[in-house]
Amino acid sequence: MARTFNTEGYCDSQMHYMVDLTGRLERIRAMVDAEKYFTINRARQYGKTTVLAALAEYLKKDYEVISLDFQGISYADFVSEQNFVAAFSRQLLLCGKNMPDDLKAEFEQYADHKVREMTISALFILLLKWCGNSEKRSYY
Repeated sequence: MARTFNTEGYCDSQMHYMVDLTGRLERIRAMVDAEKYFTINRARQYGKTTVLAALAEYLKKDYEVISLDFQGISYADFVSEQNFVAAFSRQLLLCGKNMPDDLKAEFEQYADHKVREMTISALFILLLKWCGNSEKRSYY
């Protein structure tokens, strides 16, 4: 398969010509390892999605990587804390491939509004449990 220039969306190095991301990924990895925040904010078509996808692949051996798409959370989901917790839980269930079964059941109850105390702090406790169950590096 011949590679081509991609002008929209995610770039795949097997299909598209692209710059070497190794240096960027190493710099971001250093920030992640140091527990620092980082942002990626550039103009359209700069490669933000491609960098994030490559970063997920680069980190997955040592970290639990979760990629959430907030486009799947609607305006109505931000109206109340309970709606947001349910929508966030649904997004986690869509992408949480390595989620332990016991936590999956708890997130499913949140997603279906079956939990009485659906607060962001309760959601964070579930996320911390997930981190605590992981054999990979965790910060909390």
